Amino acid sequence: MAVDVDQFSNEPIYRATVPCPQLIEDLQQLEELDALREKQQARATKVGTLTLAAGVLCLFVGFIAMDGEGVGMPLAWAGTALALVGIGAFIVRARHQRLNLENRRYQLASRLVGLLQADIAPDEPVTLELDLRPADHEDKYQNESKTRSGWNVKHYLDTWLSLQGRLLDGTHFRVEMTERTQERKRTKTNVRGKTKYQSKQKSDALLRVRLRVKPERYQHLERFGARAKGAMQLLKGTQLKDLTVEADRVDMTLHLASPWAAGEEPPPGPGSGTRPAPLNGQRVVAMALLSLYQLLNLSRALDKKAVHSRAG
Repeated sequence: MAVDVDQFSNEPIYRATVPCPQLIEDLQQLEELDALREKQQARATKVGTLTLAAGVLCLFVGFIAMDGEGVGMPLAWAGTALALVGIGAFIVRARHQRLNLENRRYQLASRLVGLLQADIAPDEPVTLELDLRPADHEDKYQNESKTRSGWNVKHYLDTWLSLQGRLLDGTHFRVEMTERTQERKRTKTNVRGKTKYQSKQKSDALLRVRLRVKPERYQHLERFGARAKGAMQLLKGTQLKDLTVEADRVDMTLHLASPWAAGEEPPPGPGSGTRPAPLNGQRVVAMALLSLYQLLNLSRALDKKAVHSRAG
């Protein structure tokens, strides 16, 4: 299915159940659409800045020359026209900015589909739900609170990615990514009586990966219990928040406290300070899947060992 551009512009949410090649094609179309909007936004910014500045200058010179040789009025009218063009350009810029997407979201989705494609049948349908609305969209609002230090906090919960399907070995998988955002605002009065308005935004992410299997194929899976945590391989910057192992499924939730990117980011330049490189989102998901499959492989090994023991 091709992306309906008009519908997507009104509500930037992508939902489809199609084979992986079609998903990759659609995500490429979203990337091209977003790149076009970014160019249009940059062009509108440039036109708006130049024409508004020229308009203000013409108005200024025109008003000064009003008592002169009659050039003041034409300059004032020209300045007014240029200023109106500049304002119009900034209105167009605001519209393009509203439709500008967060690149790393559709880039990570594309990378994950590409990563899993080798283990999925070419004609096997895969379901992708991709919410590209802002993390602080009104539909994602949860509640408000206040901290001891006086911050008024709005909480948003944004489950923006859901990818699920069936692998070649029959295992059903589901990958979900959730962004938790806090918008903090407060007014603070210093000792001189001056009031200062402050605002900031904090966010982190949760990754949930689930595998559903046939219990008869993994008879020792449920017996791992708390020992299953020892098989988890986590990247630096991630923390195991929850792990559930049952007879027919394994379910892991990771907390990504550090900022993340869709893939490997280039090393920071000389003037960027000591800020660490963001987490590689594709690698985080890959390691989570490998860790869960490690549990499945251990269960299969114990199953085989039990069969050999009975046969002996």
